Amino acid sequence: MIEEGNKQLFTDFPEISTSMWEEKIKADLKGADYQKKLVWKNDEDIPVKPYYRQEDLENLDYLENLSSLKNPSGAPNGWIICQNLGISKDINTSNKRIKTALKGGAQAIRINLKGTGTPSPAMLEKLLKDIHLEETELHFSGCLGADALYDSMVALARSKGVDPLRLHGSMGVDPLGKMTESGIPIASLENIGCLAEKVHKNSPDLKVIEVKGAMIQNAGATLVEELAFSLAMASDYMSILTSKGIDPVTTQNTIQLLLSSGSNYFMEIAKLRAARILWTKIAEAFGIDQSRARINIHSISSEWNMTLYDPHVNMLRGTTEAMSSILGGADLVSVLPYDHPYEKGSEFSDRIARNVQIILREEVHFDQVADPASGSYYIESLTDSLAEKAWNLFCEVESKGGYKKAFEAGWIQEKVLFSRSKKVQRSSSGRGRILGTNSFPNFNEMILDQLETNPASKNTDESPAALVPLRPFRLSSLFEEIRLQTERSKKRPRVLLFKHGHPSWMTARAAFAGNFFACAGYDIVDHLPFKTVDEGVVYSKSENFDIVVLCSSDDAYGEIAPVVHKALMGKSIVVVAGDPAESMEELRKAGIEHFIHMKSKLFETLTTFNKLLL
Repeated sequence: MIEEGNKQLFTDFPEISTSMWEEKIKADLKGADYQKKLVWKNDEDIPVKPYYRQEDLENLDYLENLSSLKNPSGAPNGWIICQNLGISKDINTSNKRIKTALKGGAQAIRINLKGTGTPSPAMLEKLLKDIHLEETELHFSGCLGADALYDSMVALARSKGVDPLRLHGSMGVDPLGKMTESGIPIASLENIGCLAEKVHKNSPDLKVIEVKGAMIQNAGATLVEELAFSLAMASDYMSILTSKGIDPVTTQNTIQLLLSSGSNYFMEIAKLRAARILWTKIAEAFGIDQSRARINIHSISSEWNMTLYDPHVNMLRGTTEAMSSILGGADLVSVLPYDHPYEKGSEFSDRIARNVQIILREEVHFDQVADPASGSYYIESLTDSLAEKAWNLFCEVESKGGYKKAFEAGWIQEKVLFSRSKKVQRSSSGRGRILGTNSFPNFNEMILDQLETNPASKNTDESPAALVPLRPFRLSSLFEEIRLQTERSKKRPRVLLFKHGHPSWMTARAAFAGNFFACAGYDIVDHLPFKTVDEGVVYSKSENFDIVVLCSSDDAYGEIAPVVHKALMGKSIVVVAGDPAESMEELRKAGIEHFIHMKSKLFETLTTFNKLLL
C-alpha cells in the first residue's frame, strides 16, 4: 500500500527539467540580465548560481572516493573539542584554567607559549599539575625550542608513570609559519627531520609540525589562497622530511593543518572538504596510496572578522564558524572566546567558547552524521570549484620552487595583500557589512576604559625584517579606530535626525543616518517628526547639535534644505540624507556640502567628519 501511495505521489508531481526552470526564470525576470540579477561572484571569483541540480554533480570525479572526506573517529562525526589558552604570568592560574576547561568539557588544550620562551621542566610540571597526560591532547604553539619542550614533556610523563607512547597532541613546530609572520628568513630546516624521527619513534600519536594556514586567512587572504598556500607549506615539509629518508606515510602523520574558519558559511564547509581532496593528490605525488592519504585538520575560528565593539556578536560568529568546521569534517575544532580581540580571557568567555561545541554535539547532534555535506548539490559544486582553483594556485607556487622560495620572492605577500585591499575597500565603502561595527552599531557603547587596562593588539605592518611579513589584520579595526578617536576626544558630537515630510521616506532615511553616524560613536538624537520646518529649526537652535541630518524625500529637499541650512549656518553642519539628483546643483549653490546615501564611502565620510568636529 505504501509503495502504491508513493507511486501515486510522484505521478502528481512530474519531473521538471533544467531548461523548463530556466525558461520560467527568464520569464519572471522580464528581460533583466540573468547573470547580473541572479549569479554572484564571491572573493574566490567563483560564480554562484541561484540553484543547483543533480546534473551539476555528474562530472565530479572525487565523489567516487567520498570515504576520504569522512572523520575516521569512532563516532560518525567525532571531532575533538579544543580550548585555546594563553600562559599568564602566574603559572598556577594557567594550570587552574586548563583544569577548568577539561572539567567543563574540553577534550584537548592548545597552549600558546608565545612570549614565554621554552618552558623549563619545572615550569611545565606546574603548568600541567594534576593533568592526565595519557587522556588529554596537548597542542603547543609559539615555542621556538620544540626539542627541549618535547624532552621536558617526556620527562614529565615518565615522572607521572605515563609511557611517552601515550602522549598525543602536537608540538606546533612551524618555521615556515614563523617566517611568514615575522618576515625573518629561515636559517635552516635541518633540525625538523631529527625531531620528527625522535617523536615518531617514542610518541607516534604526537604531531610535530603544525602548518599555520589560519594566519593566511587572518592576514586577509581568500579561502583559495589560504588553502593553496597552506598545502604548499605542507608540501615543503613533506619534501624536507622525505629527503632525509623518512617514510612518506610517517611524514604525513607528523603534520597537522591549522586552518581558519570565517563567516562564509558554505564556502568554509567546502574548503575543508577541498583540503582533503587536494591532500590526496599531494600525498600521491610522494608515493602514498590513496587509501592511506589523510592529514589531520585543526579548524579554529577566524580572528579576521572579530570585533572590539559589540563583542558579544563574536559569539554568533564563533557559532557559525564552529558549525562550518564540524560539517566540513575537521578533526579538531577551536572556538575563540568572544573577548579575544581584547587579549584578555575570562572564565565566562572560555566557558561560552567550549559550550558552543558542546551544544552542537549534545543538543544539535552534529556528531551523528558522517560527512553531512555529502550529496548537497550546492556544497559539492563549491567543493569542486574551490579544489580546482586552489590546486591551480598551488601549482603556481610549486612552479616558483615551493612556498619558501615564493615567499622570499614576495609573491605570496603580493597575492594576499591584494586580496586584503579588496576586502578593506568593500568594508570601507559600507558594502561589506560588519555587524555591530559598520552596520547596526550599538549606539551608546564605550570601550576605551577596557582598552586602557587591557590593551588590544594593534594591526601594524611595521617590521625591520628582511622579508615582508603577513601580519594579522581585523577587518573592523579601521572603523574601530574612528570610534576610538571619538571616545579619546572626550567630545561626543551630537547628531539630530531632522524628520519632516513623507512618513516612509523620513523613517527610512532617519534609520540609515542614525546607523551611519553611530559608526563613529556620535550621540544620535532621534526626535519625533516635526510638523513644520520652522518647528524643526526652533528645536535645532534650542539644543547644541553638531550635525543636523535632514530626513525627508528627494522632492522635498529643494525647498526645505536651503531654509534649514541658512537658519543653522555657523551653528550646526547640515547634512542631507539622500542623493537628490534633480535638486543637487541648487543645493550645492545654497552652500550645502554634505550628502549621505547608500553610495557614500562610509569610512572616508566619517573620517572627514571626525576631522571637522573633534
